[in-house]
Order: sequence, then structure tokens, then C-alpha cells
Amino acid sequence: MKKLTLISLTLIFVSCGTTKNVSPNDLLEITKKQIENEEWEKAEKNLTELIKLYPNNAELLFQRGYVREKNLKFTECIEDFTKVIALKPEKHTTRTNRGYAYRNIGEYQKAIDDFTAELVVNPNAYSYEHRSVVHYLTKNYDEALKDVNISIEKAPDNSISYKTRALIYKAMNSKENACADKEKAIELKLLEKYPKYKTDISELNKYCNE
Repeated sequence: MKKLTLISLTLIFVSCGTTKNVSPNDLLEITKKQIENEEWEKAEKNLTELIKLYPNNAELLFQRGYVREKNLKFTECIEDFTKVIALKPEKHTTRTNRGYAYRNIGEYQKAIDDFTAELVVNPNAYSYEHRSVVHYLTKNYDEALKDVNISIEKAPDNSISYKTRALIYKAMNSKENACADKEKAIELKLLEKYPKYKTDISELNKYCNE
């Protein structure tokens, strides 16, 4: 979490049945630790208390949106990211984060629109890879391949992009390319970093062993 400087106020903070005074800066530090420990519900609650004091603080709203997104609260995080865009339209990755949430609730065109808008101001590998996934999900494989290739050019050590491209090649019946990318993703330690992709790799292993 980006460090913020908050004015010196006092919050009443309840923990384990005891009540104590906590300054906003102290609460922010507590919340930062909770995010590091993936304590999403606690972090969201504390960020909500801070946002009551600073309702137009784009960074706090972004952090709560991030926490909600990590906790799979996609509708709620979209509301936060939308407020951030209104307050600070130049802030990087906000549209990509909102696009990711839209993707997860099946709003594919809104997701593509957000990734595309992000790439206008912030042409990063992360957003290209995310847009490629939406194209893949909507079976627009040529556009999916175009985007993921750009992502790999910009970040050649990103294991996720190779996994994504392997799935696209599989859908396009390009087995040799799919299996080569699957191996590259494994070589770059995809599963050690992102265990959630185990199903994708299992699917690709089955395909490559047929």
C-alpha cells in the first residue's frame, strides 16, 4: 500500500473487547499489515472507517477496491474503482482493476473497454494480458493472440502470459505452440507463484499428452 499522510485525528478502535484511541495514520499501518497477511475483511472494515473521514481520498478508495477485489467482492470493488476514476482519472491501473472485476461478473465488453482505456494512458503488459483473456473467453482468438504477444514482448518473464497464450493456441488447434508455451510457463515457476492456475496447467498437460 502506498504510504499516505493523514491529518491527526483520533478514531475509537475496538479490538478483542477493548476500546482504545487510534490515530488514522496508526490505523493505516494496521491495515497495511492486514493486507500483507490477506486479512481482507479486517482491512476492508478499517479502510471504510478511514474513508468516512476522507471520503474523497482516491488512494484509500483504490485500496478498499483492491481489498474487495481480492476478497471476490466484485460488484463492491467496481463501485470503489469508479469513484477513484472520477476523482483521479490519471491514476494508473484503476481501469484495469475495474476491468478485471467486470470480467469476473461476465461483463466482457465493459472489461475490454476498461483495459483499452487503461492502455491509452498506461500501455503496460499487465493490461494487455488481461484484455487477451477476455478476447479468449469471447472466442476472439486472433485479437487474444495479438494482445498476449504484446504482453510477452513487454514482460518476457511473466509466466501468466505464457499460460494464457498456451490456452489460446490450444483453442486455435496449434498444439506444438501450446505445449511449448505451457512448458515455458512451468519453467518460469507459474504454479509456485500462482497455484490457482493448477487447473489450467492440468488441462494443458492432458492436451499435450494426447
